[in-house]
Amino acid sequence: MLQNGVQVVGGIGARSTQAAIEAATRLYAGDLISTLLFMNKSHPWLDGQTPIERAEQSDEGLEFVIDMIGAIESGVYI
Repeated sequence: MLQNGVQVVGGIGARSTQAAIEAATRLYAGDLISTLLFMNKSHPWLDGQTPIERAEQSDEGLEFVIDMIGAIESGVYI
């Protein structure tokens, strides 16, 4: 559901779409609702920004969001 031309839930541009796919794949086993909630909720690691906002700012922002997803996946407390 995250491929073949289907609009990715939670992504507004190329960077946030990539981050949403990472979150859905790694954290939420493809669950689009959970991905949507994660991508649109402000996060303390992002100084109150949402992952969508940070990912769309720059390549560095996208990298940070993907690294954050990896940290969460590894069990880092947030």
